[in-house]
Amino acid sequence: MEPRITSFIYSALLVAWDCNGQLYSDPLRHRLVAVEEGDLCAHGAWDLVFEEEFVGEGIDADRWLTHYPYCYHSDECYESRVHGWPEVLTVNADSNVIVTGDGFLNILARKGERAFWYGVSSVYTSGVLHSRQSFSRGRFECRLKVPKSESKHLWPAFWLFGGGPNCVEIDILEVMARPSNEYHYALHRYNEPCNGKVASESGNRELVDLADDFHVYRVDWDVWFVDFYIDDVLIHRASRLYDVLNRPVTTCNAPPGIYLQNQAFPAQDAHVSVILSLAVKRRLFTSPAGQDLGIHDLPATMVVDYVRVYRRR
Repeated sequence: MEPRITSFIYSALLVAWDCNGQLYSDPLRHRLVAVEEGDLCAHGAWDLVFEEEFVGEGIDADRWLTHYPYCYHSDECYESRVHGWPEVLTVNADSNVIVTGDGFLNILARKGERAFWYGVSSVYTSGVLHSRQSFSRGRFECRLKVPKSESKHLWPAFWLFGGGPNCVEIDILEVMARPSNEYHYALHRYNEPCNGKVASESGNRELVDLADDFHVYRVDWDVWFVDFYIDDVLIHRASRLYDVLNRPVTTCNAPPGIYLQNQAFPAQDAHVSVILSLAVKRRLFTSPAGQDLGIHDLPATMVVDYVRVYRRR
């Protein structure tokens, strides 16, 4: 049985009561919730609602953008192709997002001729694939192989972003400018303009070298948990509820009571886009002009086999 909740608006004291339950229980608006007895785990079957196998001769422009959609799905603005600048050295170029013709997508990062974009110039370019469609809670998975990384510059990622008015981000896979055996996951919540983080939950795991083979990276985003998997092995469970001692509730059956809501947990009405990206992070002795010692991991390729999205039945 799905547990019922009553939401509270909370500041220094409990000052208001909202009985509308689940719909109005977003963590950023209701820091406390009262949970009645029930099963926190979702058990419905998964239905496939989106699948991309990259079997054509090019990117399906009806499904994907090769830039960030910060100007109404056009790329005619500064932020669409220099995401993360100046922390990130690269300009995103369409030529770095390639469907190979044999069922794979290659996203490249490389050093070459200087690229220019709205006053930014760099000899380093990379690529991004951003879904036009957005999705609510569900299962998101991708089979891919990250590039070999030893220089601590490469930043491959499979992630979700969107929502509003308080934006959410779920980082299913990141190798955050570290050796390619260091896996990173995260949840982030943003303020109303969506330009500043309000809360985060993140972690790292040292694993086998992820660049040696393909792996399936997945997140199951349900009402009470966001579960991160690699090859069907649970790596981390992010919980929406914490007890009064600030301990995450990770089991299916929580005793009735009042709980803290994880401020980093996604909004219940959020809709997110799927993003695949490869960037190059700036570090000491590197510059966008290329007058540096070079990054020996370049050129680098993130190889993607498929992307799938499921929804609970």
